Amino acid sequence: MISDTLQWSIAYARQSLADMRARAALLEHSELPECQQLHFLQMGCEKLCKAYLCGRGVDPVALRGSHAYIGSTMPIIVRQHFAREARKVRVDRTWVIRAIGTLARKIELLSPAVNDAGRSPANCEYPWTGADGTVRVPAEYDFKLDLLHDGAGHHLVKALYTTAEELIRSGAG
Repeated sequence: MISDTLQWSIAYARQSLADMRARAALLEHSELPECQQLHFLQMGCEKLCKAYLCGRGVDPVALRGSHAYIGSTMPIIVRQHFAREARKVRVDRTWVIRAIGTLARKIELLSPAVNDAGRSPANCEYPWTGADGTVRVPAEYDFKLDLLHDGAGHHLVKALYTTAEELIRSGAG
């Protein structure tokens, strides 16, 4: 019988893959607001980080109270992904890991629950009040987080899919 934390790890990884696939489908429709695909990216990243942490023995109940796991956990996941790939590709990826750390924090801030103590109210789900006092709408906002054309973004998305699939397979054995 597999442990409770492993079951949660697999469940979070499965849902992360579903979120990432939904994001991929949304990307095929350029007429849709950017916030829609970024919302699924944020959720997919968050669930993958929780899957990773459960797989390391963290109590799943302790993970339910926060959305702030992406900024600290995603760079670890990507570093481990690169370490597994290092047998195939010998390249210095220090710059990518640094860039992914920055991206991970920006993705984490897309959640309305993680607003950097009010300094970053922009989020993918709910309207907010901008610095100038006007109400902002996620569907009309430029998040300036274009992962599609960024080398680090491509590595991040690949690591998300690969790690989620590996975590799911870990429970199949």
